[in-house]
Amino acid sequence: MMAASVAESLAAGSGRPTDSYRSGTTSRYLPRMTDTSAPGAVRAVVGDPDELLDRADRAPEPTEFVVTPERLHRRNLKRRLAERASPRSSLRLTDATAIAAELLEAAGAPSGTIDRIDRLKHIEALLERDTAANERLRAAIGSDLTARIETIAAAHSRVAELTGWDERRLDALSSVADDLPPVARQDTEDIVAGVRALERGLIDRAGAVHSREPLLSAAADALRDRPALWGETFPAAERLAVAGVSVVDAPLTELLGAAAAAGVEVTLSLRPGTGPAIVDRLPNRLEEPVTLDADDGRARPEVLTAAELVADTPEEEARLAAAVVAAHLRGGASPSDVLVVARDAAEYERALERAVDRHGVNLAVWAQLPVEQTIPYRQFAAVCAVLGRDELTLDELLAPLEFHWVPPAVDDADATPWPLDTDAVGDLRAALASTSESEPEAASLPEWGDRLAAAVDDGELDPASADPLRSFLDWAREQPDTPEPAALHRTFEPLVAAGRAVTLPTVFASDAADLGRTSRYARALSRIEELLTDARAKYREWLDAGDVPRSWLAIADLAERVVTTRPGRREHANAAAVDVIDATDAWLREAPHVVAVGLVDGVWPRRPESVFPEALRQAVVAGDSAAARRLAVPGRWTAARERDHLASGFGAATETLACTRYHRDREGTERERSPLLAEVPTRQVDASAAQSLVATGTLPDALGADGGGAR
Repeated sequence: MMAASVAESLAAGSGRPTDSYRSGTTSRYLPRMTDTSAPGAVRAVVGDPDELLDRADRAPEPTEFVVTPERLHRRNLKRRLAERASPRSSLRLTDATAIAAELLEAAGAPSGTIDRIDRLKHIEALLERDTAANERLRAAIGSDLTARIETIAAAHSRVAELTGWDERRLDALSSVADDLPPVARQDTEDIVAGVRALERGLIDRAGAVHSREPLLSAAADALRDRPALWGETFPAAERLAVAGVSVVDAPLTELLGAAAAAGVEVTLSLRPGTGPAIVDRLPNRLEEPVTLDADDGRARPEVLTAAELVADTPEEEARLAAAVVAAHLRGGASPSDVLVVARDAAEYERALERAVDRHGVNLAVWAQLPVEQTIPYRQFAAVCAVLGRDELTLDELLAPLEFHWVPPAVDDADATPWPLDTDAVGDLRAALASTSESEPEAASLPEWGDRLAAAVDDGELDPASADPLRSFLDWAREQPDTPEPAALHRTFEPLVAAGRAVTLPTVFASDAADLGRTSRYARALSRIEELLTDARAKYREWLDAGDVPRSWLAIADLAERVVTTRPGRREHANAAAVDVIDATDAWLREAPHVVAVGLVDGVWPRRPESVFPEALRQAVVAGDSAAARRLAVPGRWTAARERDHLASGFGAATETLACTRYHRDREGTERERSPLLAEVPTRQVDASAAQSLVATGTLPDALGADGGGAR
């Protein structure tokens, strides 16, 4: 089968493409005679990220700012430029908030935002008030507002994305709501009224530019008021490109439009699934003109024909994918030549790691480390509990030792085999439980010291077995009762150092060949070091504001907020392994062999998500009214974003492409083939060839040297 363009294959399912998109031989929207947009115009490029690479050059100062939605996209861009041996000093890879903040600082306007933790704290306080707006939120979302704080915060973010809190766009949103069925209309009106009140409250409590959306809008206003501000702030920067995005929300649109009006050459490098609809709405959302042209003679990006492998269950699907990866490696490919993509890599991590273990293959799953589930973090939380509570149960007392607490300075003469193993902690628990049968369940640290001494005197515990807990009790009594912010580092930095010097080698010694546990433990220690810095700064802020008491329990609560609510970036576990990444992170990346997993309806694509009524989501996405077309479409609201992910994942392959799916989920429910596969060229591998792949490691013809992959 002949290869097809990614953009061409996906266009049929992308909604309502413009006439320009349908008529030309390229998926790019361009001015007629130039390679860059004219000042005062916004140029849109759909489905051709490589054109961004062509503009990289050598310059004494960056002449073009490149904004990408993810840090990993910037990494991919740097990689591609390095592979081309292209200079990139003309490009500054950044994000929109950095540009906006610099513009506002140059204008002498406030530019300081608050982080998500503080924003949620303010929202929680506002939701506790007895107001008419909160009553409307209760009517739409539920009576316990603070229990639904994440949902309400998401609704607040969606309205900011849709409208940028601009009155005209808010009126457009109200107009769209007016045409909804009665219940959906009322729910929408109640939610919008509630989150608008929250926005006013956030401005009162935290300032007008408290977060990304008002920051970008404020920078746009500053540029409109004084177009010369751009040149004053960025004298050498003539161009601004936004690349790899699936959504251009209202605040970003404002900033881009204002920059274009100020004479900056603005380019939108859009993805093939969402790009056509974004371009189609730009004239309704921008005051500046948009020049569109469908033919500049450039060939479209191509996608290989995918060899489709079908398994019965998710576990069998993982084995199929692992067999493909292992066969490529046996055939001479290096780990960096093979890439595994998924809609959500974290969901496939365990199944794939179990499957590749049979082949002796190592994976590097690019997924956010769940810090709160790691042993170093659980040790941190357990130590805070010991230091902060007046009385402790036996389990609370022993938790730090159970989670690998090691003395800050282990003496060479110390005979204790640090960290304690499960049996040693169990012996302490049994001895103290026996000694404490007639005592209260909870006790203070000095009282537990007395009980430990009694257990030794009674013969329940030998002195050597008691030494580790005695060391911990002595250390704990040395820590301050009411810690200053600096106490976080004084107390925990030595423990992290001890973990790295003593515990990490023991983890390494008992680890498997892929060193997965060692890598995870080392990453967790590094994240704890970052947590100490973040929590210390936030603890100081909240102490100064009188929001928390000076206590270890307050520190523990704050640290938990940091690790569970601050979005983290995906982290690479092991560079000398086969990468497993989210498909969206394959944007602008290339690999000879790509294996895409999870092509199951409901897994990839996922169902669109909305905290608003479904009728509103559908009306905004459809854009059938002038009011709806004035609104940005949040990324989570459209299935077109799933096509973007597919285009990035499939488009990364340069030689062979395999995709896998399963028939039945773990509950035995029948699952359908992903509808996205109807939009790209595929060739199904028969069952016998799939079985031979798993049993003997023989690649099917569609993935062999002479099969599949013709462009």
